[in-house]
Amino acid sequence: MKSTLLLIFTTLLSLVNAQTIPPHPRLLVTDADWKSLPAKMEQNPTIKKIVTTTIARADLTLNKPPLTRTLTGRRLLSVSRDAVQYITDLSAAYKITNDKKYLTRATAELLNICSFPDWHPIHHLDTAEMQTAVAIGYDWLYHDLSPTDRKTISSTLLKNGLQSTLEHNYVFTRKNNWNQVCIGGITLSAIALSELYPDDSKKALDLAIKFIPIGLIDGYPADGAYAEGGGYWQYGTEYSIITHEAFRTAKLPDPSITAHPGFLKSADYLCQVYGTSGLLFNYGDNKESNISAMPAAAWMARETKNSYLLNLITPPFQKIDPKKASRFHILAAFWLPEKIDPAPNKLPNHFVGTGKSPIAIHRTGFDPADLFLGIKAGMAKVNHGHMDAGSFVIDWEGQRWASDLGPQSYHSLEKTGMDLFSMKQDSQRWTSYRLNNHSHNTLTYNDQLHNVSGEAKIISSTADPIHKTILDLTEALNLPKGATATRTFKITGRHRPSITITDEIKNLKPNDQITWNMLTQADVKKISNDFFTLTQNRRQITLYLSSSQDISTSHTPAIPPLALDEPTPNHTKINLIAKPDKTGSIQITATFLNPSQ
Repeated sequence: MKSTLLLIFTTLLSLVNAQTIPPHPRLLVTDADWKSLPAKMEQNPTIKKIVTTTIARADLTLNKPPLTRTLTGRRLLSVSRDAVQYITDLSAAYKITNDKKYLTRATAELLNICSFPDWHPIHHLDTAEMQTAVAIGYDWLYHDLSPTDRKTISSTLLKNGLQSTLEHNYVFTRKNNWNQVCIGGITLSAIALSELYPDDSKKALDLAIKFIPIGLIDGYPADGAYAEGGGYWQYGTEYSIITHEAFRTAKLPDPSITAHPGFLKSADYLCQVYGTSGLLFNYGDNKESNISAMPAAAWMARETKNSYLLNLITPPFQKIDPKKASRFHILAAFWLPEKIDPAPNKLPNHFVGTGKSPIAIHRTGFDPADLFLGIKAGMAKVNHGHMDAGSFVIDWEGQRWASDLGPQSYHSLEKTGMDLFSMKQDSQRWTSYRLNNHSHNTLTYNDQLHNVSGEAKIISSTADPIHKTILDLTEALNLPKGATATRTFKITGRHRPSITITDEIKNLKPNDQITWNMLTQADVKKISNDFFTLTQNRRQITLYLSSSQDISTSHTPAIPPLALDEPTPNHTKINLIAKPDKTGSIQITATFLNPSQ
């Protein structure tokens, strides 16, 4: 499969050379698209809301000061992302209203950004997003910019954008979202500048086509489970879509992004990783959040005709706060499907995601009252990975009962001197409470950190006759030689379902210890040693947690141990500590019941 994909992409290189680039605007939105937008607004209230939200945010931007080249720690990224937002909003507002106040402010911001000595190429995501902003503004406003301003903007886009990325071409070989974002940025620059700098543009597009498969092969397994999780799905996928759309609107050969197995399938993955509470199953460096108004999701709904996804994202688009909209918000007005069969897609209640961060999901349905169980396998030593092998989240009655804290902001850790992105076993990264196993709903051996290279494997995951997933946690827990650990998840009962998690650890030494953890935002009461009630928002579930080898169970505030750790208010940690019996074995059973069902 990999060799076939590479052959397809290599063949495209010669085809690009023979193409005639159409006139501006040719990036993502054509002149015909702008002209057809008013009619779409009248036909579709969601599209009208997207446009009015964009103009409202552009109005807010009119009174904001010019951006400055100010780093936050080691990044200019927040400034680059603001640039994308400012310029796309202002340019779109001008194209829609023809009010020159938007053109004046957009032009001023483009020239301001072009006065920066560089766009911080050492952290090249910063450059990629900045050149995205400038390329879009240059293209969309091309006919309304003065010749002098066009020259200033185009020459700076060449130097600080396209040529800078060519000089930092290692970014193309990154097997993560860097590949997708940096290819997106240089593709937009190359197409925007193609008639002025044909040689540089051709070189950039050739490299983009050559290296597109790197990000796709590692990012999207055949089942669509994006390697960096549901939150990062938006970032990487958005830029791959932008690359695809830029080739399409420039009438260049299709770069075959949509032909990659798993890319379009990731639309189903996105539907699956949002629980019945509405919150994301946020493993790794992903935040616990509700689904947002994502232009990439709108595009996916259109391309896959996934009515469930469209129904999922339509309310966020209709209710969006201008201040919280995606920086590419206006693109959703052109990507949102005009019509999909109103009958919702029937998605399965069981999903297994493979790739670099394997997961399993079981649910009784997709309604808020239904039960949702998200299970994390894999290893810590992956991009944006945590020591969360064996961890889980639980939704029921519209509430999240077993939680994942999510990441801490990068800057807050890096400013302490932490080498945050070293993935070695003894890396400082793993001293952070939110990143190590002590804050995840998993097992810990002798209070040790998990093995960063130890993979928790999905032995089996089925939904028939019962929902059941078995994990092998042996490698991840750093157990002594000869010891083994399995964790089995079951959902039983159709009308009154329950969840049972059974841990079996064998061949331990006499003084070994296993700690069982679970974090929750519910109000926890310990009724007896093995019986807890969890209550939130007038809903309640019960937890029976026991082991014949346990020495204690407890519930305490989840307080991080180090000053550098971000506080975790409103979270309680439930745990059980057990020591092996005479055979060296420990068995722990946790059963979750919903008394109201």
